[in-house]
Amino acid sequence: METASEDVLVSRSARGDEQAFGVLVERYKGMLYSMSRRLMKDPGRAEDAAQESFIKAWAALPGFKGESKFSSWLYRICYNTCISELRKRKPEVELDEAMGVPVEGPVQEFRNRDIQATIQEEVSKLPDDYRAALTLYHFNGLSYEEIAKLTHKPMGTIKAHIHRARAVLKTRLLERVGWDNLKEVMWQ
Repeated sequence: METASEDVLVSRSARGDEQAFGVLVERYKGMLYSMSRRLMKDPGRAEDAAQESFIKAWAALPGFKGESKFSSWLYRICYNTCISELRKRKPEVELDEAMGVPVEGPVQEFRNRDIQATIQEEVSKLPDDYRAALTLYHFNGLSYEEIAKLTHKPMGTIKAHIHRARAVLKTRLLERVGWDNLKEVMWQ
């Protein structure tokens, strides 16, 4: 079953085959968690959003027409789930240490973590639309076109959101950590 094609698994899942859907969950759980983690900024809430997305997908699967790739459809469900949850609660800042920058010693490690935390803090302060577009582009590797389809926004809007997010981040980060510290962390 694990080697079955996506089309076969989707078709069987739409007919109620829980085992086939379990294989799809295994294939895409990392992708959904990764996206929801970046959008939600909280590991627990990200896991909840990813799980809720799979529940919603299971319920909606009989209506899946196959007009897009299953993964794109699933991504859209997760994106909507995360955005909906973000709108329900007030923004909060959580520091994410998962950027994984190599270090050379305890002092350097501490400084790098501090700068990484500042970067994540500033990303978390971006407006939801900017943060989502930036996250999907830089951390999830989606193209402008894929993000536009996923968010149902024009490609020009997506490009503008990413451009503006970068500009805001650049200004804020230069003020907070300075160019020399920032470039040292970014180009290691």
